Amino acid sequence: MMKKLCMLVGYYPINRGGSEYQTYLLAQRLRREFEVFYISVGQARDECIIDNRMKIYMLRSPDLLCFKNAFFLLKSKISQILEHEQPDVIYQRVAYSATGIAARHCENSGCKLVWHIASQRDVAPSRKNGGWYGIVSRIDNRFRDYGIRNADAIIGQAAYQEELLRRRYGRACDLIVGNFHPLPSEQVVKDGPVRVVWVANLKPLKQPEVFIRLVERLHHRRDVRFVMIGRATSGRYQERLENAMAGLSNLTYEGEQSIDEVNRTLARSHVFVNTSLYEGFPNTFIQAWFRHVPVVSLNVDPDNVLKARGLGYHSKSLEGLTKDTQRLIDDPDLRESMGRRARAYALQHHSMLPNIGKIVSLLANAH
Repeated sequence: MMKKLCMLVGYYPINRGGSEYQTYLLAQRLRREFEVFYISVGQARDECIIDNRMKIYMLRSPDLLCFKNAFFLLKSKISQILEHEQPDVIYQRVAYSATGIAARHCENSGCKLVWHIASQRDVAPSRKNGGWYGIVSRIDNRFRDYGIRNADAIIGQAAYQEELLRRRYGRACDLIVGNFHPLPSEQVVKDGPVRVVWVANLKPLKQPEVFIRLVERLHHRRDVRFVMIGRATSGRYQERLENAMAGLSNLTYEGEQSIDEVNRTLARSHVFVNTSLYEGFPNTFIQAWFRHVPVVSLNVDPDNVLKARGLGYHSKSLEGLTKDTQRLIDDPDLRESMGRRARAYALQHHSMLPNIGKIVSLLANAH
């Protein structure tokens, strides 16, 4: 009889994040060995659907006064689903209260929990918040910490995450495996004016305003096109971004796009810019590298790969970001050599089959 696997993570394509996309690719491969179902937290309403021949339990985000992400309030619903489905293995990604809820179920049932680190924030020290938000966060964090400490196996994306995990939780990763993407299916063509691309949701963590300031500094470059792609937010933050973009004639904001659309844009682009405060291992880096695009990153360089492997630049400041971007704009030979190295590195470390195979092996042996 086929073993049963619960994917306790947002369901792609309804949730269009990098972790959700990675999990979806993994789920398609795991269906050879497991009966796979999802518990997807943070939806508009509670419902159970069948999609792609998988059962998807959709759970509405709980409201606790003004705090909409008090996911520990879903303990009863998640536990009831797990009791009903009786999975042999739970795969959970992103650290929050669901991690602890899954660990407690496993402790009482004999099921195994495999937790996959999604970003630096999962294993970095928590920021202390005051007031009502702080109280809710501390409750959520207690569930999360219990889950991480009691997971049966932990998967990391990079060595730096394992070091943070050791410092904070005294645990090591059972597997470190790179994020993975399919090989490009679109034609890679680098003609026309130099295109500098930024891809992320427009939220403070991703710092789109820094990319806009970069464009302002290079606004005199009429031979360069700057492109922003990502889901808009709302309120005053979005309004400030739109006002800042309005006067920049060589900047185009293309809104939210599918992964395939982003990949087609990258295949025609020359430089990729990242301005996030932190990431896990950015999927957009891998998408760019597969399409011969060097990366210029403000803050993020997991395991020092940009610098050590010559795949782009870790700029560390707006001044550095401007200088490094302009250097790649002005030097096509440098772009070409970095792009070739980036493609070779992505093929070696981020191809789908070998990386997914390592995770499949861990999950298959978890029971």
